[in-house]
Amino acid sequence: MLEWVLGAAALGFSLRYTWWLPPVGGVGVLMYHMITDELRGTRLPKLRVSPRRFMSQLRWLKRRGYTTLTLSEALTAPSLPPRSVVITFDDGYLDFFTTAWPILRIMGMTATVFVVAGCVGRTNEWDEPKGEPAEPLMDESQLRQLADEGIEIASHTLTHPDLTTLDDAGVRRELTESKALLEEITGREIKCVSYPYGNADRRVISAARAAGYHGGCITRHGKLGPATDPLAIPRIIIKRSDDMLDFSLKISRARSRL
Repeated sequence: MLEWVLGAAALGFSLRYTWWLPPVGGVGVLMYHMITDELRGTRLPKLRVSPRRFMSQLRWLKRRGYTTLTLSEALTAPSLPPRSVVITFDDGYLDFFTTAWPILRIMGMTATVFVVAGCVGRTNEWDEPKGEPAEPLMDESQLRQLADEGIEIASHTLTHPDLTTLDDAGVRRELTESKALLEEITGREIKCVSYPYGNADRRVISAARAAGYHGGCITRHGKLGPATDPLAIPRIIIKRSDDMLDFSLKISRARSRL
């Protein structure tokens, strides 16, 4: 009986955590959305990592000697530190400015923030049809300050549509107009884009290249390596429910669960 219980427990642990998968080489590109403990009204609590857990994750990286890079730095550096990681945030929520950035700055770390350019200073309007609560987004002055302080501002399109559902003109507008608007706000070249919902087919990737982007992010599991298409970079989503074993496995294996 004891052997059966122990065997079931071991099986459950192996199904819950991917400790048995081999480590994956390359640079992990971590994907966050919000850093907050506010969960009222949301159906997507998984996208809201607590500030305390976020701090613990950054401490874990720092203790193990990881260097944080912006996505552009990871794509263009002639050589990378042995342990490198890219921290990214989607959507441009105000809590990045008020909560995440102060924590990152304390830890001496940087990040790339993908901003929905047509909604700067407003709210997450693309989430309204899903019944998600309205959340404030960063405004122009905050984006300029972040850019001045070393945070990479990047595009998350103009209005946050699934680009694969648009015609060619719509895709081109979302990519080019968001890039131009953010360049006007920050005074810096916008080099990278995150495709909303992680969706990008060959047509979208080709349009991103034509629009002048150097890097583009999807949501497939994996890491950034020499063979990675720079306009189809996989990312590792960090969820509210992730414990520190989840986090460590995601850093080494690009996933913690099947």
